[in-house]
Parts: sequence; structure tokens; C-alpha cells
Amino acid sequence: MKITIILDFICPYCFVGEKILEKALKEKNITSEFKFLPYELSPEPKPQAVVNEAGKAYFQKNIVEWAESENILINFPTVNPKPRTALAFEGLYTAEKYNKGIEYIRAVLDAYWISNKNIGSIEVLTEIAKNLNIPENEFSEALNSRKFKEEHYKLNLEVSDYDFDVVPTFYIDEVQLDNFPRRIEKWLEILN
Repeated sequence: MKITIILDFICPYCFVGEKILEKALKEKNITSEFKFLPYELSPEPKPQAVVNEAGKAYFQKNIVEWAESENILINFPTVNPKPRTALAFEGLYTAEKYNKGIEYIRAVLDAYWISNKNIGSIEVLTEIAKNLNIPENEFSEALNSRKFKEEHYKLNLEVSDYDFDVVPTFYIDEVQLDNFPRRIEKWLEILN
């Protein structure tokens, strides 16, 4: 089974949605091939979103209660302004070279949504790579030199042309799901 996910690291729905999928895959004992497509919510030169009290209230009402109902831990990140995610996506190219794509995606999401780390920082991303046994120097050099900048930029533009309404958007074997499953029970039905 191949699962493709359009996401952004600073999207709380992407974090919780991927955690629910992870739980369902474990419960079904399914190993999947993953493909990740970037959809930056604040690409250059668009102004970065700022963390504020209105956002925190929305987050508490719409995200925390949902996450808790699925036994998922999530914290309101206070990195201000919200980090841009191009570098985090560029790091995925090196992670995938070492067959660590899904681990990297999950570690970056966790760093932001659980540990409140600035995932726009090369140092933070390099620490994540190091913890996943991805060669630290190679990873850091790729980000510092922006080795995958053009490749990521082109892919981000291509994804913008896809027919989707929200992130995350999930595809199973190239077929787009109508809505992203918000409950593990729904994923278990889909994975049957």
C-alpha cells in the first residue's frame, strides 16, 4: 500500500491526522510506502503567521479536544512568528536517501507540536537528523548550501496545482480520499 500525504509541518491538522493514521497502521499491522508532498502555508515572500491569543483559543477548542479524544498529545507552539517550513522539507530529501522519510516527517512534526522547537532552524533540523542516524554533516551541508532549494520549490508549485481543499490530504494507492479521516475507526475501515 502506498500512502501519499500533502501536508505542512506547522499545520496542527496534519500532525494529529498523521498520528491517527500511524495508530491505525500499527493496529492493522500494515507497513506502507509513504510519499510526502509539501504545501507550505507561509512560503516566501508571504508574511509569516504570528502566534496570538485568538489562535490559541481556536487551537484549544478545535485541536486539543480532538487530539485528546484520540489519545494524542499536542501542545500549542509558541515559536513566534511561526517557522517557515521550506528547510524542513528540503531536509526530507536527505532523509529519504537513507530510507528515513517517515521517521523524519514524524520527528519534525513532534519537534514542533510536542517539544515547541523552531523547525525553521538548521540546527534544530540537524539535531533531528542526527537522532535518526542520518549523517549529520551531509544533512547540515545540504541545508546550508540549499542543495534541494530548487527541487523543493518546483515540487511545492506542482502541488499547488493539485485538486485539493485542505491539508492534510491523503491518497491511498494514488486515489485521493474525499475527506481526511479524523477518527481511528474511520482509518480502520479504509484500511480493510
